[in-house]
Order: sequence, then C-alpha cells, then structure tokens
Amino acid sequence: MWTTVLVSGITLGSFYTLVALGFALIFGVTHTFNLAHGELLVLAGYVAYWLWKSFGIPFLFTFPAAVLVALVVCLVLQRLFSLLREPLELNSIVVSFGVAVLLQNGMLFFFSGDYRLIRVPALHQGLHLQTIHLSYSQLTLLALSLLVIGLIYLLMRHTYLGKALRATIQNREAASLAGIDVGRMGVLAFAIGALLIGLAGPLYGSIHYLYPTAGLQATLLAITITIFAGVGRIRGLILGGWILGLAESSAVVLLGASWREMVSAVMLLTLLAIRPQGILGREQK
Repeated sequence: MWTTVLVSGITLGSFYTLVALGFALIFGVTHTFNLAHGELLVLAGYVAYWLWKSFGIPFLFTFPAAVLVALVVCLVLQRLFSLLREPLELNSIVVSFGVAVLLQNGMLFFFSGDYRLIRVPALHQGLHLQTIHLSYSQLTLLALSLLVIGLIYLLMRHTYLGKALRATIQNREAASLAGIDVGRMGVLAFAIGALLIGLAGPLYGSIHYLYPTAGLQATLLAITITIFAGVGRIRGLILGGWILGLAESSAVVLLGASWREMVSAVMLLTLLAIRPQGILGREQK
C-alpha cells in the first residue's frame, strides 16, 4: 500500500510542481499576482479536449495548440499588467480576478458546465511491478513533468537568460542598473509561463475533470506550492510539490478523498506559522 502511495505522491507532486512553476516565475520576475493562472490551465485543457474529441487528433499532438492558445492569452495579460501602476501586487490581483471571471464565463459559453475528461484508453493500461501498478498515464505525467522541470532548471542555472531572470527576481532595480532589460524579462517570464501552462493543461484534463470553475483549485495549488518553496527557488518548488503530493496521497488512503484539501490547508497554515520564508528560504535578519 505504501509503495503505491509513494509512487502516486511523487507523480502527483511532480505535476503539481509543473503547475506551480509558471505562476512562481511570473510572480518572481514581475511582482504581479496572476489569479487567472488556474483558468489558463483549464483553458489549455479544454483546447486539448476539443481537438481530441471533435477532430480525433491524438492526445500528444494537442499540446502545440494548447501552448499556442496559452501563449496568446498570457501575452495579452502581460500587456495589461504592464499598464498597471503601483502597488503592482494589489492592482494585479484586481485585474487578474476580472480576467479569471471573463475566462470562466467564456469557457461556460463555449463548453457548457458539463464535466469533461480526456479519457485515452491506451493511457489506462500500464506496467505491473510486483505490488505496484503504473499506468501509462502516470508514467507520461511523471516523465513529462520531470523533463520540463529539468529543462527549466538548466535554463535558469546555466544560460544568460536564466541568470538575467534570477537577477530580476532577486532585485529588479539592481538588475536594471546592471544593464538587464527588466521589461523584456517580464515578457520572457510570461512566455515561459505560457509554455508551462500549455504543457500542463492537457495533462490536467487527462487526470482531472474539466469544468469552467475548476481553475480555482489549480490557482490555490500554485499559490500554496510557491509559498512552500519561496519565490525563485526551483528546488523548493520540487520539494514542496512532492511533500504536498505525498501528503494528499496519504490522506486519501488513510482518511478518504474528501480530506485532500483539508490536509493541504493545514500544511500551508503550519508552514506560514513556522517558516514563512519557505522550505529552503533563508530567514531575513
């Protein structure tokens, strides 16, 4: 039983990290709070569902379209955020909340309120390893999540653009004085965020039901893991995602599925009380 919980928790946690990574990157670089993050994720899932269901396009070939739609909406959102004045955090919450409501109503109009799921029969088959059953859906989720997270980590650590993004996250004014175009870094952060959302959306639609207001849960998830990690810390995001995934998997086995959200909320409140700077964050003196 516990081996199944471990595998399920790591798989779910890796996907949670992928969902939160775009939110954390945008917030760290631009200091804007995107409450429409979950709605963008669900929109990408709906695009994949529509192409798969209506046109019979294979599931994996729906990813480019989902990324393209997420990119267009994210760049429009970035343009709106660039027009905001201080305080950016507060004003971005108001604007992104309006965008979230707009996207919810748009998805309700085009896709109705019915629950939809990308159910690919081949993905429900899998491998049996003694007492562990791994479906191809879990393997795809884990492999793609870890691959994308690894590529983003390499980008942030070993390229000039990544170092410029990290400098902007740490101190926008100092980065600007060092010759970094912080405005361009903001556009880049939204573009990378759109890529991550576009990749996560179809995966989300294959493991969770899609409905117009489903984005709220994904947004809260991204906020929780970002607080767990501390802004700009990819290793913290991975650790936070795994801890949350393992906690939720354990709660489902021991207490039932209805306790998943309660466990996440208790963990978040506990962390805020004990380590408000995040799991790997340093305490400010």
